[in-house]
Amino acid sequence: KTLSVKTQGGTMTKTYCTSLIAVCLIGSCSGFQRNGPVQRAPGSLRQPAAAVRPTRDNFPQQLGTLSTTWSQFATTSGMEGDISSSPPEVDFDALIKYHGAIAVQMGLFAGSFKALDAVVDLVGLGPVPFPAVVLLFYFFSLKSRVFNPLNNQRPKMPTGGDEDAAPSQGFNDRNMPSFTPPGVVFPIMWILIIGPLRAYSSALVYETTQHFFNPALLALAFHLSVGDTWNTINNIERRFGASVVAVLCVTASALNAAIQYHGVDPFAGNLLGLPMIWFSVATSLITATWQINPVVASDADDDGVLDQLYPVRGSATTSFAWLTKAEEENV
Repeated sequence: KTLSVKTQGGTMTKTYCTSLIAVCLIGSCSGFQRNGPVQRAPGSLRQPAAAVRPTRDNFPQQLGTLSTTWSQFATTSGMEGDISSSPPEVDFDALIKYHGAIAVQMGLFAGSFKALDAVVDLVGLGPVPFPAVVLLFYFFSLKSRVFNPLNNQRPKMPTGGDEDAAPSQGFNDRNMPSFTPPGVVFPIMWILIIGPLRAYSSALVYETTQHFFNPALLALAFHLSVGDTWNTINNIERRFGASVVAVLCVTASALNAAIQYHGVDPFAGNLLGLPMIWFSVATSLITATWQINPVVASDADDDGVLDQLYPVRGSATTSFAWLTKAEEENV
């Protein structure tokens, strides 16, 4: 959907992200359509027999019949596993660390923005030059993880073109959907397209506000913080189910940043909204990856058991990389 708006530079077209969000939701929900309706064997739904009124004498017999009937129903309907086993336990330790890492990263971003504003005011030479702001936010776009205490390294592409190369984080360590772009597309998107869009649009916002510490730029910082934590969940810990929920949070935070930018400078908001196309593709990829990577193989069901949509206790260990490096240096 498009809407024409008046600006000082004339009439320009603002592309709202409504249609892109629809694509995100369609892509994410496609993973839930994997299993069709339960196919029941012929004759599994039988006509009920004549009712027998329970009495004091035949009550144990009737209770045993009810238990047997329920067991047969659970077996034929595929509910037997759900009855005999409880859902996996939530890894609350991981959830606390994810939120803590985002809070730490946001605090460092906010402190850095405040310090930059203080230095600019102290020097008294006016606002930071436009090209310098572009370079600063280009660095933040590509290296924001230096502010995140978790281990959230980006995927590593295999070298040498060897298809039998050892798996690396994010590549060759999981089944990938058939529509996955070639590996070279990812660095091109981040380095040559998304990074420059973020940097230039952020410079436009700073040019308008004359401050680094403002809600719009902090919204971008929050988006980067959520994205860095998602890298930990998806690439390092390989929690495929939790990654689906996390990538939706990344997409939502990107949309929020674009809206905040548009409130300051419509053109900047439009530029920052363009990566929503890529996030819709990423949402579909992550959902499909979760769909084809069951955590438990099953002989009775070729599809296996899918990972839970939350971090499961025992499936991975979440740790702060800063503390781990400090401990290694002290050893």
